[in-house]
Amino acid sequence: MQLKIYVPRTIEIPTEYLPALAKRALDAMGEAGVDAQASRGALVRQAVMDGLLRELDVLRLDETTVDLYCDPQGEAPLEIDNRSLTMNELIDSLSAPKTAAGPKRNEAVERLRGGKDERIIPIRRAG
Repeated sequence: MQLKIYVPRTIEIPTEYLPALAKRALDAMGEAGVDAQASRGALVRQAVMDGLLRELDVLRLDETTVDLYCDPQGEAPLEIDNRSLTMNELIDSLSAPKTAAGPKRNEAVERLRGGKDERIIPIRRAG
């Protein structure tokens, strides 16, 4: 018997890569992407296709397909102020110019990330 299983795994994509990933994900969707809702899953799949996440290369089925599905929260449309974003709106919000006050993160990006700095924290083993 063969079964396909999905093992939970945490990945990190640098924030500065998100605008370009979103643009390429939109391009990959073609005409269907015009009204497509933006999701973290679309960005992760594009990151795998772009080779940004080399450890997930085994999930590439061919030149245009990745066998990858994020948890339901990751596949849900991204929202700002309780309104779902399309891919174009996501690109616009990520590409907005930074303020003159300093290298502050774009407010929309902060909201997409949940307002906290998400990092992978190593698990310590009891010794």
